[in-house]
Amino acid sequence: MSRVQVLVATMHQKDFSKLQEMNIQTDAVFANQSDTDRTDIRNDGGFTALMITTSTRGVGVNRNIALEHASGEILLIADDDMRYIDGYENAVIEAFRQLPQADALIFNIDTVGDSMGRRMNGDIRRLHFFNAFNYGAARIAVRRERLTAAPIRFSLDFGGGAKYSAGEDSLFIRDMLRCGMKIFTFPKTIATVDQSDSSWFKGYNEKYFYDKGAFFCAMSRRLAQPLCLQDLLRHRNMYASSGFGIKGIYSHMRNGIKGYRSGMSYSDFTAGR
Repeated sequence: MSRVQVLVATMHQKDFSKLQEMNIQTDAVFANQSDTDRTDIRNDGGFTALMITTSTRGVGVNRNIALEHASGEILLIADDDMRYIDGYENAVIEAFRQLPQADALIFNIDTVGDSMGRRMNGDIRRLHFFNAFNYGAARIAVRRERLTAAPIRFSLDFGGGAKYSAGEDSLFIRDMLRCGMKIFTFPKTIATVDQSDSSWFKGYNEKYFYDKGAFFCAMSRRLAQPLCLQDLLRHRNMYASSGFGIKGIYSHMRNGIKGYRSGMSYSDFTAGR
């Protein structure tokens, strides 16, 4: 059994070919959403790969299935379009050796085709509520015992296949911080990822801003509107291509806040206009 275990959220896999495609060199759990329910196991080169195939939907559901079947000391949250570097297990173990107080680390990932940009770690820094929410889950390595003690799981309302398009990663990090977990950035690249075909980002349309409002309401009901305003002001140049203007964007975000408080998706909200 390897100390590091990769937890992959994937769909419609028929075999274990992702082991080679992703260059996985440790134990792994594949949470595989498809049209059947079954469990497969493969032992190869001293490592064990588990494939949990279910007929469920939603990335949060899928990641939670992987967490429920995890057994490694250190868990790497992964997407199925990643490819790990050779020797990533030793790199991760060494990082935790350098930071024994860390419950979770945020590593670097080189990105292909990411038009929205990705924050890269240049040094080791502890994350807090004011600087922790610009990192995807696929950069996280976490001590399993700390997750299970809480317990902490991914939101079922946010992410691909869920009611709202994105934000489950930030909510996961928020919950780790709320539980007192110590999270640090670490300036080591452990994988590359191809995001030229985003599964959820379809441009700065009305739904994007509605879901943004819903996300900030999930993050903090009391501070939802100030969080929307700070996001709008920080990204006003980036959002300019939407054509909505500042007032229009803020209006769509406020609709998202209202909708989230009522449990309404964007389609439900617009249908009731």
